[in-house]
Amino acid sequence: MRRAAIVLALLSGCAANPPMQQCDARVEELQAQLAAESAERQRLVKAAARREEALRRQLEAMKSIERGILEREDRMRSDTR
Repeated sequence: MRRAAIVLALLSGCAANPPMQQCDARVEELQAQLAAESAERQRLVKAAARREEALRRQLEAMKSIERGILEREDRMRSDTR
């Protein structure tokens, strides 16, 4: 919300007051900030995807272990009959 208000104030101020060098500098600053935020968001999304994949592999490994235990228990039950 704050960023939208800043952008609106910046653009309306630049439109009302034509010293373009000042507006250009502000627009460049805003572009740099948005680029940094976008890069950080992308980094976080990639990190979350890696974490999700790691957790998925761990879950599959645990399921495999559980299947092995259940199969062993079934064999032991059938051997004692």
